[in-house]
Amino acid sequence: MSALRQLRKKLGFIKCKVLDEWPYRGRMKAIPEIRDGYRPLVEKLPPLPPFRENVYELHMLCGHRDVDMGIWASWSIMRFLDGQARLYVHSDGTLTKEDEAFWKRIIGEVVVIDRELSDRTVEASLATTTKHLYPWRCSNWASAQLVDVHYFGDAPSLLIMDSDVLTFSKPEAVVAALKSQVPKFSWCLDLRDAYSATPEVLKEVTGVEIPRRLCAGFLVTPRLGLDDFLQLDEDMKKIDADPRISVGHFWSCQTYYALVAGRKPGSEPFPESYSNISGNTDAGRTLRHFVGIPKVRFRYYTEGLPRLVKQAGLAAG
Repeated sequence: MSALRQLRKKLGFIKCKVLDEWPYRGRMKAIPEIRDGYRPLVEKLPPLPPFRENVYELHMLCGHRDVDMGIWASWSIMRFLDGQARLYVHSDGTLTKEDEAFWKRIIGEVVVIDRELSDRTVEASLATTTKHLYPWRCSNWASAQLVDVHYFGDAPSLLIMDSDVLTFSKPEAVVAALKSQVPKFSWCLDLRDAYSATPEVLKEVTGVEIPRRLCAGFLVTPRLGLDDFLQLDEDMKKIDADPRISVGHFWSCQTYYALVAGRKPGSEPFPESYSNISGNTDAGRTLRHFVGIPKVRFRYYTEGLPRLVKQAGLAAG
């Protein structure tokens, strides 16, 4: 890495600390107590419409620590889907039987995918067919969002969502994307490009012009198959050969989704009211992904949950 690039990276790190983290330390420290106050309300959420058919297929990666967030997130969107949604929860290996029973008690139509089953299923498909993708899948923290989700369920399009997304009004654009006759990518615009390298470098290395600001924390994706994964393996081969990019970069999952989306005609972001933002949660926002930076995350508890609880007709303790 050149001295100039090292300097830019260091300045970017300092900027992030000064603007996005340090001013919000006090608010972040208050989160555990606020969160504990909301936990009892999960049990009191109004029932969802009875399940009728699997038109809208939702997939979420979650663990024991964030079961409450996962339930808030899934309830907030499934209440608008008229009993036509099924949720697949991909365990990170820490979900318990009690967690599963709790989730099903509130949401109803939930399929929990055990990590061991997921491991066996993916291994049978990719262990001998991919040189780079399978090892990455076994080591990356977010890989289930890119790989495993596509081996479970049967819908042609999937909604991949993080547990820190809350939906406040009917997500018409999501419904339209999931029901599209021609499956395509749609996503919430991220705060900025968050990829393993700049879009320009990635195009130079892979030949693919990727979309700007794709966020893998809330996106509709066509169901990927072996051909898609073999193409990704070729992309990873090129990336692995370039010293400017790491195959296992922290943002690699999002990068690989962007590469796939860049090859799919019709890929486009959701409207502005779905986009990730860093300031206050405005009244017209359809949904919000409360991404994990301190500047945003505390707002999940001070803005997002209060709004959702009010919509549910509950009172915070």
